[in-house]
Order: sequence, then C-alpha cells, then structure tokens
Amino acid sequence: MHEERALKDAYERKTHQTDVLRQVGERDRTMRRDLQDRMYEERAAKLAEIEYTRRIGTEKVNNSQLLDTWKGTVQGH
Repeated sequence: MHEERALKDAYERKTHQTDVLRQVGERDRTMRRDLQDRMYEERAAKLAEIEYTRRIGTEKVNNSQLLDTWKGTVQGH
C-alpha cells in the first residue's frame, strides 16, 4: 500500500513537471513569435522611412533642376 502511494505520488509529480515544462515551452514560443513579429514590423517601418526619404531627395533634385531651367529661360529673355 505504501509502495502504491509512493508510485502514485511520483507519477503525479512527473505529470505536474511535464505540464509545467510544456507551459514554459509554450510561453517561450509565444514570446519568440511576438519578438519576431515586432522585429518584422520595425524593419518594415524603417524600410518605408528610407524609401520616403529617398523619394523626397529625388523630388528635391528634380524641383531644383526644374527651377534652375526656369530661371535660365527667364533670365535669358
């Protein structure tokens, strides 16, 4: 009887330990997935910012060239 109780207790401890490890593993996977999602979002935002800055620079150059051309035609007359 004592041996049965000891085996039952050992089994319950092992089951509890397995459940705790499973929960910890699930929490770690969730944390990693959330971190990865956040990193992807930050990367996408940074790439959008770089593209926006590049477009602004291109437009400034184009506008400057257009203004220089216009000034040249107005001053030439």
